Amino acid sequence: MLRIFRHFLPLPTVALAALEFSMLTAAVYLTLGALRRTGFVDPAAATSFDASAFWVAAVVSGSVVVAMVSLGLYSYGVLIDRRSMVGKSLVALAIVVPVASVLFLVMQKVVAARPVSNSTALAAVLLISVLCLLLSRAVFSQLTDSRAMRRRLLVVGNEAGIARLHQALLPEQSTRVEIVGIHEFGEQRAARDADPTSAHRSERLALDLLQLAAEKQADEIVVATDERRGLPIRELLRCKVNGINVIDYLTFVERETRRIDLDNLQPGWLVFSDGFRSSRFTDLAKRTFDIVVSALILVITLPILVATAIAVRLEDGGPILYRQERVGRFGRPFTLLKFRSMRVDAEKNGQQWAAQHDPRVTRVGAVIRKLRIDELPQIICVLRGDMSFIGPRPERPYFVEQLAAQIPFYDERHCVKPGISGWAQINYPYGASLEDARQKLAYDLYYVKNRSLFLDLLILIQTVRVIVWPEGAR
Repeated sequence: MLRIFRHFLPLPTVALAALEFSMLTAAVYLTLGALRRTGFVDPAAATSFDASAFWVAAVVSGSVVVAMVSLGLYSYGVLIDRRSMVGKSLVALAIVVPVASVLFLVMQKVVAARPVSNSTALAAVLLISVLCLLLSRAVFSQLTDSRAMRRRLLVVGNEAGIARLHQALLPEQSTRVEIVGIHEFGEQRAARDADPTSAHRSERLALDLLQLAAEKQADEIVVATDERRGLPIRELLRCKVNGINVIDYLTFVERETRRIDLDNLQPGWLVFSDGFRSSRFTDLAKRTFDIVVSALILVITLPILVATAIAVRLEDGGPILYRQERVGRFGRPFTLLKFRSMRVDAEKNGQQWAAQHDPRVTRVGAVIRKLRIDELPQIICVLRGDMSFIGPRPERPYFVEQLAAQIPFYDERHCVKPGISGWAQINYPYGASLEDARQKLAYDLYYVKNRSLFLDLLILIQTVRVIVWPEGAR
């Protein structure tokens, strides 16, 4: 795992993105050079062509990678689903077409290309991009299936600790690691060694922790136990100074899953682990980010806003906007604005969670909910400072009171401004139950703990996937 601005990124994912950017840049540059040599570009412009073509190739390739990130094409689930991978790759290339067209038009003026070269070059670049992506994905899928790519873990704890590890890791995360051994200690080890049926009895009697790690070729030791009494600190220290990374269970799960394990979370870990950093500079940078992004999206979506307002009013003559009290930063209430997507009398029987195929949703509401258009008026809430563009989703006071009483650490999500989009929104489908709220809190706490402008930008880019493929929208 790489940690960039406190956010964990899988090393294979970063490597694949770097590989594809390099391959696409080289391929686009060589394609433009081939077109020049075949006469599509004026040979008299050869001196300026090399530098111009390289920058055009780099920008086009960077745009493709960003589009692929936005559609989730670097997630393991997409990598193993060939149909989804091909479909989303084509959509990503389609998104980049306008950018490439503008750049090629600019390049035409710089390198004096003939008019026919623009469309020809664009078609050639798209074709070569598809071939490069298919090649890189085929090679990468073979490498990720190899055991040599997995990190070898030695677990200090017991079988319950291993069970917790397996339960915490999703299938795609489990493929990145391999548990190669168990080292029990104290009373746990004595009980296990006394059991004549133990398959690892002789191993535990004969080897200390460093020897076991060396024999198993362990890359990392995970301490997966709540029992600190009898913990082999000296042995763990020997492993640490000999270059074997030692990590506790909660930190390991946070790094691998990019969420917090609520079932085993202890307040002490939150206090002493890295994170929850804030300063006036970061707050100012965050606010600037919110204003710039919100104003830009407001301008771009203005025609959609007007059309939606007209459609909502024409359907049943009711109010266009829906105003609702939500809980903001530090638990302060504010008024949330959304396009009304339900009947005017939707809550005549009291407050309730939204349900799949909710009969209270109007025909226009069903469409704007699927496309997340109903969320757009919240930009006003961001501009007036009640919300941030990125953050945990704000809940109603009625539900917050219930959830805080049943879910430990729920109130900690209110130490930052709520957001239109967030880490939980792009990683977990729409939540409408207590268990959904627990799962989303695991992602929200990760965001609150590791928040940065880099993570905000990453979430903003990946929000495109939620809009294009509206999984779980209700």
